[in-house]
Amino acid sequence: MFLSERRLREMAYIKSGRQDELAALSHECELDMPDRRELDDAVLEMLGVESPEQRGELIDELYAYLREFFELTRQKEEKAIINKTKAKHRGKSRPEDIAAQIYKEITENEPALLRKYEPDFLDTSKPFDTYELPYDGTAEIYSDMFLAQGVKFIKGARTQIALIETKNPAQTELLVQLANSDTRGFVRVPHEEAEARRVASEYSAFLDRRKYRLQEYVEERTGYEEIQEKVLSALQILIESIK
Repeated sequence: MFLSERRLREMAYIKSGRQDELAALSHECELDMPDRRELDDAVLEMLGVESPEQRGELIDELYAYLREFFELTRQKEEKAIINKTKAKHRGKSRPEDIAAQIYKEITENEPALLRKYEPDFLDTSKPFDTYELPYDGTAEIYSDMFLAQGVKFIKGARTQIALIETKNPAQTELLVQLANSDTRGFVRVPHEEAEARRVASEYSAFLDRRKYRLQEYVEERTGYEEIQEKVLSALQILIESIK
């Protein structure tokens, strides 16, 4: 096994109050066995890696990766076990209730995750253009021989429902980000390309960061992917309702 017996039994022993017994268990795993290393060294030599030093470096890198991979896998398993135990103690909770709990925690501890495009990212003291984004359809970047740059909104089997011409590629990128993060209706974006690109970059980084943190919040409460998706949807509705 790629994890030692001590590591595999750690959670169970601590939970049952037997942590003192962990010291008696082996902390070695297959990656610590000399014969395993000799076998891998022989395989690399057969594959054409002639230098013993190079083979040693490759094995060290491989083993480091495997240790990290299986440790992270074990941590996920332990988190899932904890989530299931918590769920049993709490009883069944609706996704909407879990989302409300998370939303409350965010407002108290990480309010920056609730920032809005306007006024938190758009500087209205600088020139801007206003576009009307349809409330339906998926946005994507578009250009052809008649349109230098723009945003196309499609629905269903590639049915075009709107086509908006923009003044520069940075505006196009920003409008697509806004539309696909559920910012619709009349939307203001910077007129100057450099400013639009700055805002697009900062807003994109914010959305990625928020998506990652929301996923963490949800995973802390339930290990079931189906429920996680429902909680995230309910949480997104709460966030979008902020005026």
